[in-house]
Amino acid sequence: MLARALSVVSLGAALLGCASAPEPIHMEDWVRMGVSVQQEAGEVRATLEAAGWTTTRTVGRPTFVALALSRGADERAVRVITSRGVVVALDSHESDGYRVRHGLVELGDEGPQDVDGDGREELLVWRRDGAFPCLAVLRFDEQGGATVMADDAAALREGACVTRLEDVDADGRVEAIAVLRWPGLALAEQTPGLEVPLVEQDGAWRAGHVPVAYEESQREIRRVMLEAARARRDVDTAVRLAVEVAALAHLTGASRSAQVERFDAALSGLVLDDEQRNRIAEIRAVVSSGWRESDG
Repeated sequence: MLARALSVVSLGAALLGCASAPEPIHMEDWVRMGVSVQQEAGEVRATLEAAGWTTTRTVGRPTFVALALSRGADERAVRVITSRGVVVALDSHESDGYRVRHGLVELGDEGPQDVDGDGREELLVWRRDGAFPCLAVLRFDEQGGATVMADDAAALREGACVTRLEDVDADGRVEAIAVLRWPGLALAEQTPGLEVPLVEQDGAWRAGHVPVAYEESQREIRRVMLEAARARRDVDTAVRLAVEVAALAHLTGASRSAQVERFDAALSGLVLDDEQRNRIAEIRAVVSSGWRESDG
């Protein structure tokens, strides 16, 4: 695109042979660094539109311009331009249009916002493949560089990702919400799951610090739901909730014995058939083993 090369020339020739003191030389008078963000964005847009893309959204700020584009029903692209040029290039498919690359990417409807309180706006980018959308937060530095805020979602559960931002404890700071699912611990078709808040620390979303108010509210929600499920003898729902209360204890640092106790208490007194009893024993074994699920 607009390649920029910074060449540094010797000042010796300009200084030699001067009888009197030379005027100060200011680098900014003869060196031009970076690109015009708006001009570069216009050229990127024109190039892609000439290739059959349609610009569906433009987010413009003095320091960056973000473009969302589409071509047909399924092909999407995102470009982010700063003073360095194109710093983010995401495409749903490879250039042949058949092989998936980044998936169905798009700009967040929320628009830029300062999510980490550093005084600079971040940009939200979505990938909407699969059952849940995945969210990336792009940060920009003063030199026009872009980085993605790291998060601990995948460390909590393989395949997990951040799905939204929310201030879960009303302290004025947003948390990143990661959705965890345990399909291997389901009874019938009710998959256990939790929404876990990740707290911003040093420019990344970190697990291990679930706000107390949030944990208490999630436990109360499941207590009420469990009472209703037990009253109607809904074993499938009760098992899902039992896994979730045990997982919530696990994620907030409770011992394994405490996790198993919560699981058992949720199901205590339910009338089970042999098939349900055997399946629940398998699920309980996973909880008591530290959530190590069998590959089989």
